[in-house]
Amino acid sequence: MRFTILLFLLVSFSCQNNKINTPQVPTEIEKLVFDLVGAWSDRDADYITDSIYGAPFVLFLEDTTIFLNDFENIKTFLSTTFSTLESSNYSHSTFNKWETFKLRGNTALLEMSFTRFKKNGDVLGEKERTVTYILKKFDKEEKYRIFSIIAHTVIDS
Repeated sequence: MRFTILLFLLVSFSCQNNKINTPQVPTEIEKLVFDLVGAWSDRDADYITDSIYGAPFVLFLEDTTIFLNDFENIKTFLSTTFSTLESSNYSHSTFNKWETFKLRGNTALLEMSFTRFKKNGDVLGEKERTVTYILKKFDKEEKYRIFSIIAHTVIDS
């Protein structure tokens, strides 16, 4: 009997934790990230620059920080990154899940999990990659844009 009660409590607690740990991301931000995943898979530097990233843009990598002060530099960075990915036989990326989400005023912090695939269907690099985005409302449009990325894995492979 005690074992049954203990088992019931463990199952109930684990179910409650799953609900608590699933972040609720506003539709506007969710759409922006899904558009980014699609544009990244299409290697569409123009769309990402025009509609998703904001300037200045800061990219935090494991061993360096890259500051891109305008949209021209962002587009050049993206084009170079896409060329490197192409040489790795990159096909596309898929969204897996939201890891964390915080919103304060016009600033949002979002961590997500994703997977990159090669053209032959194999996983490119780590299966469960994560990345953190810092989003702010873009002054001119009152829409969110990504102004910073904290890369948890190598960005161009």
